[in-house]
Amino acid sequence: MVELFSLVALFVVFGLIAGLVMMVGLALKLVFWLVFLPIRLAFKLLFLPFTLLKWTFKGLGLLFALPLMLIAVVVGGLAILAALIVPLLPLVFLAFVVWALFRLFRRPAVA
Repeated sequence: MVELFSLVALFVVFGLIAGLVMMVGLALKLVFWLVFLPIRLAFKLLFLPFTLLKWTFKGLGLLFALPLMLIAVVVGGLAILAALIVPLLPLVFLAFVVWALFRLFRRPAVA
């Protein structure tokens, strides 16, 4: 029983040490993030025209690709519709045969 308690205490100590190391790492990350924030902002501001140009070309590419995507969606929808309807064709044929038999053996209307 003493071994179990000592093992639990050991895990608790290792957990505390791991938590302390993570807190130090988080503090260092925060310090580096704050130190390099002005440099990151300056580079973002410096490359803003290129970013806007990239967005413009992506928007134009989307405008050119949109009709193709619309055609693909319509063709895909028709394919899905056909895949759902084709298995029902034997039932439609059976209904047609039953209708034709009833029509064939129906009494003529008396005028």
